[in-house]
Order: sequence, then C-alpha cells, then structure tokens
Amino acid sequence: MKVEMIALIFFCLGGVLVVTARAVDNSPADDVQHLGRRYAESTIASDISKIMDSMVQKNFVNFLLNQREKKSMPATMPEDPEVHIFNDLLTKDFTMWVHSKGDRSKSQ
Repeated sequence: MKVEMIALIFFCLGGVLVVTARAVDNSPADDVQHLGRRYAESTIASDISKIMDSMVQKNFVNFLLNQREKKSMPATMPEDPEVHIFNDLLTKDFTMWVHSKGDRSKSQ
C-alpha cells in the first residue's frame, strides 16, 4: 500500500513538471492540446482522490475492528496458574452444589 502511494505521488509530481515545462512554451496552436491535458490531469487527480478515500476508509474499518477485538479480550489471561486454580475450585464447588441439590430432590 505504501508503494502504491509513493508511485502515485511520483506520477503526480512528474505530471506537474511536464505541465510547468510546457506552460513556459505557450503558443496558440497548443491551446487545444493544453485543454486536453488539463482535462486528463483533472481526471487523474480525481482518480487519485478516489483511491486515497478508499484507502482511508479501509484503514478506518481495520482500526475499528482492532479496537473491537481489544475490548473483547479478557482482562485476565487464562494461562495464569492462579486463575486455573480458582476456576477449578469454583467448578468443583458448583458441581458439588448441583449434586447436593439433586440428592435432596430424590429423597423427597
């Protein structure tokens, strides 16, 4: 993407240099060609503007997606051994509680 941007910049600068060089040699016969060149240059500038806008839009969407992924990440990492121990204790307590509730319903 950076290479495309640099190529577009060089392309525009080259066009500007050609236009300024030909503007010095301003003869009446070249007026028609000059208008054609101006039209072509404005179309190129418009195309470059559209390309730049689409690149900015894609970058913005990627930025928003990355921010969303960062927000959805858990605060504690599951690789932490203390978290594993705590989770194991909670699951054991919960399963014991569920089994104890099941035993009571059978006895009644």
